[in-house]
Amino acid sequence: PIMRLMKIVVLGGTLSAAVASAEQTAPVPRTHFDGPALTFEFPGLRIGVAEYDEGPTGTTVFHFPDRVMAVVDVRGGAPGTLFTDALRLGNAERRFDGIVFAGGSAYGLAATSGATAALKPSRVRQKQWQLAAIMPGAIIYDIGDRRLSTVTPDEALGRAALEAAVEGRFPLGPRGAGRSAMQGGYFADPATGRADWPHSGQGGAFRQIGPTKVAIFTVVNAVGAVVDREGHVVRCSYAPSQRNCGTIQEAFARRLPVSEVSAPAERGGVSSNTTLTLVVTNQRLNVRELQRLAVQVHTSMARGIQPYSTIDDGDVLFAVSTAEVDNPALTAGALTAIASEAAWDAILASVPAQDPVPSTSPMPVSTAALARVAGVYEFPSGARVSVSRDGEQLRTTLTGMGGLFFAPGGNRLAAVAPGEFVIDGPRGDRVRFDVDLSGTRVMILNPGQWAQVARRVR
Repeated sequence: PIMRLMKIVVLGGTLSAAVASAEQTAPVPRTHFDGPALTFEFPGLRIGVAEYDEGPTGTTVFHFPDRVMAVVDVRGGAPGTLFTDALRLGNAERRFDGIVFAGGSAYGLAATSGATAALKPSRVRQKQWQLAAIMPGAIIYDIGDRRLSTVTPDEALGRAALEAAVEGRFPLGPRGAGRSAMQGGYFADPATGRADWPHSGQGGAFRQIGPTKVAIFTVVNAVGAVVDREGHVVRCSYAPSQRNCGTIQEAFARRLPVSEVSAPAERGGVSSNTTLTLVVTNQRLNVRELQRLAVQVHTSMARGIQPYSTIDDGDVLFAVSTAEVDNPALTAGALTAIASEAAWDAILASVPAQDPVPSTSPMPVSTAALARVAGVYEFPSGARVSVSRDGEQLRTTLTGMGGLFFAPGGNRLAAVAPGEFVIDGPRGDRVRFDVDLSGTRVMILNPGQWAQVARRVR
């Protein structure tokens, strides 16, 4: 196969958080982030983001201190939700305290419980103990082959996100619930039948029309690919060298017939995907108008993600009205059309910036250096990678999960810097060999924001 070489950033001898914490019994929430963010003015909406670098995974909490009316629209064949029945049209109208998105599949629903429990002390202080906090939630599937740790969002992470919530700022890309989100696996490589699963994340957009405000927040973890308004696929590969993805029509034309495409797990992908979305407006709408807004905006998202709401997706959209303003000049239908366009912008904002095109010049490594890192490395999930010397190169053999990164038949590792290698494969995944604080040799898969750590066991 063609070898794609990626340059690794050396961390100046300091271990990453994921490596340094390999011996810890509990992951540590992180709630402050640099990088791109949507900034906007929407009083009454607070957003908190918390992550476990040890996952990597996270949660995103939307808190409405004054409680709000909300509805839900559930699509796709594999939703994972909590308390959504209470939002369905026809049930008693209730006020809700917020919405929670999380990674971790069904395990991540614990973050919703944690964020909800974090509101309990304030209810007690306000002598409103009988007014139970209600925060519906939904999760994305970010475990399995894509993430070889067993860390998932829990109550502590949900609580941390709620307590860190602020107004007017929403981190974009691989943050919060979107930390390990991926998209585009529907389009397998015609030559191999394998899907690349490029990273996505969470995106947001904001509009103001007179006194009316509308904000869209989405976590894109879709089977389908993200598509721009010109019909081009925005990201089709993890490898930075793959920058020209062509049009979505071309992608559909290249795709293998359904009968020839292997099951997701067999082709190195995952079996469940989801796009989670929240629409918030301050315009007063009745519950039926709000439900129609949810349905129409959700339907419109099939333009920006293709295909959308498949049997492997669990797409969920929440819509909220804070009912703060009336705007006779803007009908509910016109507001919905504007929100639909903003939703497309939010989808596009979910895709992380692509790394610079890397150097393609391998470097020689001594046989002694290769021998030092050879051994069997185990990820927390139990997946093992055997690293052996093959002449003047290293070769890997995978046992267990991890087929997204390592080929079952083995891969060559090409050295690009001391202790740093690129996996010989279409994704160009990276590995770095290091030593953790206990003195154990570790292998870091994709150092950086998607780092996963395996420890040498022999």
